[in-house]
Amino acid sequence: MNARSVCFGFGIALATLPLRAAGQSDGAVVLSLEEAQSRAARLAPEARLAAGRIKEAAATRVGAGVILPVNPSVSFDARPGLDRNTRGEVGVAGGLDVTFEVGGGPGAREREADARTRSATAEGGIAQLEARLAAEQAYVAERIAALRIAHAKEAIELGERVLAAALERLNAGAGSDIDVSSAKSELAEFRAELHAAEAERRQSEMELRYLVAIPVAAPLQLSTAIEQPIAIAPIESLVKRSREQLPDLAAIRARLGLLAAADNRLKTEAFPKLGARLGVDASPASPVYGIAGLSVELPFAQRNQGPRAVVAAERETELDRFDFTAGRLDLALRAIHGAYEAHREELGVLTQAGLPAAEEHLRLVETGWRAGRFDIFRLTTAAQSLVRMKAARVSVLERIWRQRMLLERWTGGSIDDRS
Repeated sequence: MNARSVCFGFGIALATLPLRAAGQSDGAVVLSLEEAQSRAARLAPEARLAAGRIKEAAATRVGAGVILPVNPSVSFDARPGLDRNTRGEVGVAGGLDVTFEVGGGPGAREREADARTRSATAEGGIAQLEARLAAEQAYVAERIAALRIAHAKEAIELGERVLAAALERLNAGAGSDIDVSSAKSELAEFRAELHAAEAERRQSEMELRYLVAIPVAAPLQLSTAIEQPIAIAPIESLVKRSREQLPDLAAIRARLGLLAAADNRLKTEAFPKLGARLGVDASPASPVYGIAGLSVELPFAQRNQGPRAVVAAERETELDRFDFTAGRLDLALRAIHGAYEAHREELGVLTQAGLPAAEEHLRLVETGWRAGRFDIFRLTTAAQSLVRMKAARVSVLERIWRQRMLLERWTGGSIDDRS
């Protein structure tokens, strides 16, 4: 389930969730990215529902090993005499009928229940991974919004400085109303961007609180910086990890194991069942007889043909799903890995060359404008260039984390470079 779509639907319930703070500083919950992911894997709604489905699957083992396919039946008969010699006399007869499975059905059902539990556990692995990534997405979105807020405040300070200088020049007779109105327009745009970033941050924080079960009343402090993404492992290592630990492949394998167990159970349940009968016959004017009998099912019509055909078709579908998923891994990982590295290089260019150049350009233009060599439009253009450069850097950083999360999804876990 998409966390963004359900966050506010459950916002009221946040106040009732237990607070399990990873750490506190001055009463605030201090939460690192790793701690947020760990909490989400345990406390996010989808992860908790997945744990419930595992319990449901494990419960199917209860009673699976009973060797009696149906409950024993007890019968009683009254046998009144009908001829002249026995008229008025009543005899009785009774019997106990028991059917047994002797083809291994109980054990097959237990193995199927175990396979169902393993399948639910594997599906739970997907839910936990999705919860971890949803928490990471909300965490990074909050940090990105915080950067945008900081940049917007810097832009507002710059705009206020320009406006003050424009008013000073106007009062001294060296400027015009055009300069003042242009500076006010720029300042208003910067303030609007601040409000937009604050709204984005509040929404992301609410999503994160929902996923990690932290109430609204508890102050929250995020401690992991995101400005410098950690280097990731080489592509060949990521492909290997993906084939070993991707939960989607593990879930398909578990599903195939469940289908194999189901087919074996259907086959063993079609084995002829044995029945035993014990009884007594005390008819009128007749000796009392004991009854002992044995019956064997003739499995000619009902041999679980339909259910076994369905299982076989499902198995073919799962095999195709495995091939499709495994076949996409290499292409997807290489494409995402290449985009990740390209964005990192883009971030380096903006940080090391673009941003310093834009700051120096603004400084020079502002100095020249104050000296009367440039008009206000040249200054606002330089200011806008610096603001755009900072916004571009944040956008690239956001794309880097998006690619990183895609790599984590396709590998099923850690992608950091490790020796």
